[in-house]
Amino acid sequence: MSVFDVLLLAGLVIGTVCFEACPGNFCPPKWQRLKVVREELDYAGSVMLGKDEESGCMCREVPGKFSFCYGRATCRSFPKNFNITTNTLLVKATQIIELKIGDLSKLTDLETLKIEGNNNLSRISTGSFLEMSRLSNLSISYNANLRSLEVGSFDGLINLERLFLVKNAFVKLAELTLALAKIPRLQKLQLSENNFRRISRFDFEPMRDCALNELNLILCQIEQIAPQAFNPLTNLTVLRLGENSFDASTITRVIEETIEHVPLRLLNLYLIGLRKSPPKPLLTAIGKSNITSLCLARNQFEVINADSFPQMPNLQILDLREVLLLNITNDAFVGLSNLKTLLLSGNKLSSIPEGALLERLTYLDLQHNSGNSFASTYFSIFGQKFTKMKNLELLDLSFNAIHAVYNSSFLGLVNLRILGLKNATIFYIANGSFAMLPKLVFLNLENNHFAKNHSMGLRFELFEGLGNLRVLLLGGCGISFINKHPNPFRELKNLRHLGLERNKLITIQGFEVLINLRTLDLSQNGLQPWYGRIFHKNYQLKDVRLGNNRFSFLTETMIKDFENLINLELRNNPFTCDCSFSWNTGTIMRLIENQTIFCAFPESTTRLTIQEFLQQEHCQNLALVLPLVFLFIFIAVLIFLLYYFRWHLRYWLFLTRLYLSRNGKIRIHKERSAYTNYIYDAFVSYSSEDRNFVIRLVTMLENYPPFIKLCVYERDFEVGTTISENVLESLAKSRKTLLIISNSYAKSQWCKWESQLAEHHRLFFRNENGEYIDDSLILIKLGPVNEAHLTPTLKYLLKTRIYLHWDVEEKKQKVFWEKLRTTLAPPQEINENTYL
Repeated sequence: MSVFDVLLLAGLVIGTVCFEACPGNFCPPKWQRLKVVREELDYAGSVMLGKDEESGCMCREVPGKFSFCYGRATCRSFPKNFNITTNTLLVKATQIIELKIGDLSKLTDLETLKIEGNNNLSRISTGSFLEMSRLSNLSISYNANLRSLEVGSFDGLINLERLFLVKNAFVKLAELTLALAKIPRLQKLQLSENNFRRISRFDFEPMRDCALNELNLILCQIEQIAPQAFNPLTNLTVLRLGENSFDASTITRVIEETIEHVPLRLLNLYLIGLRKSPPKPLLTAIGKSNITSLCLARNQFEVINADSFPQMPNLQILDLREVLLLNITNDAFVGLSNLKTLLLSGNKLSSIPEGALLERLTYLDLQHNSGNSFASTYFSIFGQKFTKMKNLELLDLSFNAIHAVYNSSFLGLVNLRILGLKNATIFYIANGSFAMLPKLVFLNLENNHFAKNHSMGLRFELFEGLGNLRVLLLGGCGISFINKHPNPFRELKNLRHLGLERNKLITIQGFEVLINLRTLDLSQNGLQPWYGRIFHKNYQLKDVRLGNNRFSFLTETMIKDFENLINLELRNNPFTCDCSFSWNTGTIMRLIENQTIFCAFPESTTRLTIQEFLQQEHCQNLALVLPLVFLFIFIAVLIFLLYYFRWHLRYWLFLTRLYLSRNGKIRIHKERSAYTNYIYDAFVSYSSEDRNFVIRLVTMLENYPPFIKLCVYERDFEVGTTISENVLESLAKSRKTLLIISNSYAKSQWCKWESQLAEHHRLFFRNENGEYIDDSLILIKLGPVNEAHLTPTLKYLLKTRIYLHWDVEEKKQKVFWEKLRTTLAPPQEINENTYL
């Protein structure tokens, strides 16, 4: 059995009427809706064919699937001038009043035609379908003014097998059967939701011995049926009469007469108003027939006991859904010796009744049972309920308040293949609960929070013994992480489909043990891009769904993981559309070709799909733009570094020039400046708090040989000019610069600025011979200086230059003054050939 077969067999959301009889031990129902509804078609990807000027109809086509024409205001006749390439055509919501001969002359290749929702349509002329010999499916439904058919309306439909005439305005069945008799191969006829009210014994006489094997008369307001009404339909095997108003005696007489002449196998009597218990004469008649499938859903039987069902040896499928059942006694189904499928969903059972645990059953549906709606209780599966049910292959307990599953809950179900526990309010699953289900291939645990309350997430013992499992559904279970060691999936070697949608996963791992995995659903989580390989050992994986996550980009690792996929779903992720991602690869573009994936960021791209963004010229100049961006960043960083280390650079530049000058590699300018060009021998930079020392300094240097002339701002600066101009001018007029460095000096912003100017002036200072020298700055340190106040310039000068230190001892002061006078003394003569 393939994974798709398993999914088909396990259509666990039941909404059907009744079921086909089947051979063998396993009889799954044929899922159908209780009421006939319009088939929903997927119009995505349709393309405009244009407007037919003659008819006024607009037509579109979904390539390879179907075409449809419409025009409630303008379409007044059947479209003729279009080249329809599909074999299915839908004509709906038009102003067409009549279908005439020749209207379909250009549509002779159609196999399916639907004429639906045309409120003005009132006539189908004789011969309208004469050339439609290939048509096998025809629907003329939901046309509110179509009240009758002409006898020859369906002439020419020699291969029509299925005809739908749902919810028109028909009231006389006899008028329809005269037209229907002209369809030789008709097998399925759907007449539901027409207002027939009564069916006489002659209404189906024109169709005597026709090929019809299925007749649907659901919700036709039928009150009377002649007992012999269906006798002419000698090949009829399926009869659906649900949602009509006849009483039990009427339907009993009909069935008693019909089974004598018609080979019925399936009888649908849902919601026909039966109360308290099934009518005994009706069931007795059915028990004598060959009917194998009986639907009594949506009637009202609070209790089923031993008197409810007589001997019915041929019955294989019994549908008792939504009949308000409160209890089933132990001997309720004793007379149903061959019952294989029992449907009890939507009732008021608070536990699995002993009477429903029949050893012969292969299919048991107990969905939506948890007491009554006013006093909801837990649905108990406690104890060893299934020890005798060795033939059961499908068990559905979904939508019950089960609360907990124990390791004895499913003991005895050695042949169970499909188990439904969706929305079962399960908070606890004991280790080894599924270990006794060796043949299980389908397990649905969706929307149960058993993993949310466990610190280890999915426990590694949870799926013990499920080596044959093909499909595992864990959507909406509150799973936030999956352990890799120990791995909860380690025994699922045959798993084909894993559903983990609607959980709380942010990262994923642990899939390498699923060597046969083909489809994986991780949509609606919080997944983010990953950088380590996830699917590199899943060689069979072909379909991955990642929609509604938090992917803003795809990594190279993710693209490698997707290389072998056939389908990849990525819708509704907040993708950033810029030139930095790797969308434009053959792998990804192939996988998202038929998807509409919108950009989320930046705002200018939010209305564009990924394909539209890549088709524009956003990234074509990337090779030019990126180098320019990098160059701009490099220049900006370089400028910042040059500015930040400007004083260090200037100092190294000065050393280089000094070295080159002393080695004769820099030529001296012809114009040379002697010391006599200077007004001052030294400019004194000091803090006003060190004024007393500066007064003594001036006295000792200017009043004693060699009579050094100093520039002191409090005495020599011109009044009225700015301080900065005076400092710059004084530096230029001074042969040397004397820095009196103290703690106060280091704190002063003005002093810091003067020291920087002095350093700058020193870097470009030349002596009288035009040579670059390194002795224009003289440093005097007064006491200890807090290094936290020193600028990088002052730190550098104190570390790299020899400075004079003022000491309070008189003997040392004498040496201090002698050294300072010697340093500041002007040269004795100017000699162009003398180098310092």
